[in-house]
Amino acid sequence: MNIIFRNIDGFEYIHPNVDGAEVSEDIILTKIAVEKITEQLNKIITDVDNSNNYFVRLYLISTPSKAKQYSIKFDNEINDFDRIFELGILKIIIDRKDLFYFMGILIDYVEDENEDGFVFFDISDPKVIDYYSNYLKGNS
Repeated sequence: MNIIFRNIDGFEYIHPNVDGAEVSEDIILTKIAVEKITEQLNKIITDVDNSNNYFVRLYLISTPSKAKQYSIKFDNEINDFDRIFELGILKIIIDRKDLFYFMGILIDYVEDENEDGFVFFDISDPKVIDYYSNYLKGNS
């Protein structure tokens, strides 16, 4: 499970605070994802508003095929159904109906010659565990 990510530099954790939730259901962000989110949020604050009233919203997009499509946006409205999490200086908001879908998800940021952006992985997938285990071994 995602226990391999615990106590290792390079990852940040959000415990969902749901009764019965285990460590394997934490939401995990790589440090590069946190850095990119912070950069983009700071740019919005500088370009748009000059205030700190913006936060990060993790949410699901409905698709015609009913597939789960994870996404991140910057928002300045909180509703009664939102759960608020703090990750350092970031305030992260997840609607309570979407929260369960984010449990056990790792969020990373990837860049290559063709594209860049946030990616979402299911921590229970052995390929994900193998990839990040090898990545961590190569970067320690």
